Amino acid sequence: MNIAYLKKLSNSDSIASNEAEVRNVMLEELKDYADEISYDNLGSIIFKKEGNINGPKIMICSHIDEVGFMVRSISSQGQIMLMEVGGVKQLSKFMQKVRITTNEGHKVNGILNANYDNGVATKVYVDIGATSYEEVLKLGIEVGDMVTFTTEFEELDIDNTICGKAFDDRLGCFIIGEVLKKLKNEVHPNTVYFVGTSSEEVGIRGAKTATYKINPDIILPIDVACFSDEFIRDHTNNRQISKGMMLTNFDKTLVPNRKLINFIKKSARNLNKELQLDMFTTGGTDGGEAHKVYSGKPVAVSCIPVRYGHCGYSIANKNDIQDAIDIFVEIIKNFDEKAYEETIKF
Repeated sequence: MNIAYLKKLSNSDSIASNEAEVRNVMLEELKDYADEISYDNLGSIIFKKEGNINGPKIMICSHIDEVGFMVRSISSQGQIMLMEVGGVKQLSKFMQKVRITTNEGHKVNGILNANYDNGVATKVYVDIGATSYEEVLKLGIEVGDMVTFTTEFEELDIDNTICGKAFDDRLGCFIIGEVLKKLKNEVHPNTVYFVGTSSEEVGIRGAKTATYKINPDIILPIDVACFSDEFIRDHTNNRQISKGMMLTNFDKTLVPNRKLINFIKKSARNLNKELQLDMFTTGGTDGGEAHKVYSGKPVAVSCIPVRYGHCGYSIANKNDIQDAIDIFVEIIKNFDEKAYEETIKF
């Protein structure tokens, strides 16, 4: 597994509509494997891999933005007030190391903090040690600048276990890139578009615009999911690390195509890979907007299980990631025109 590439993705800073760092990391890593590279007008990056031009068009996507903040205002005392971008966990807004990325790309470290009001963080700000508005301004910090956690990717002492920031959804970005690489010398009965989608965390925006641009026949988003209580490891928790890729059967924005779900299950069985089957009672993924484009798109969502999400640190297992890579290669090798026609047969 290319840990160096995964580390670059995790350590990069990219909130919605300010995603150049991740986009550039992906471009540098994958440019020699794609037959064509393009973008939508929101900044989603699209890697096209040609196979049978008469076969179905498959879009496999993962979002390139992470949860974080933007500078909203600067006080006379040098406190940098923030606007949340995406749903950051409440407890992650207190006493955390963060960095501000200025318009010129300069990184300024500080401490994220807030007032605690009955379990809710209010007046969220960054303290960089300044005592005046002028001190902050001299560093090039201004309204609209990106603020992200400073977590450095690392491999933990437990075998195959990794920790880092922005696993939502840099793990997905990593997977689509590794699948693209594995197709380099493969003959596949379709054309595949690997898409790093913009602005998922603020309303699933890039998936919609990219789908309009590509007009694929089917869409397979890859995201991550965590369970609400890590003390529970029974049948109710189907998001356990090291237990395999998760297949999503329902969320608040999408009820997936059952025939696509079954095709993914069959692909996993072909490789003797375990799947975790689950549903979301809240939230959604890129599939929520992508499936509504034009006359409708068959969609099925897969997720990598993680511990802890929308915060400064997540934990994942490399075996789950590798399983997903292998399963998606298997899907692509076998999803032909006949499989597509069966998918839309009602």
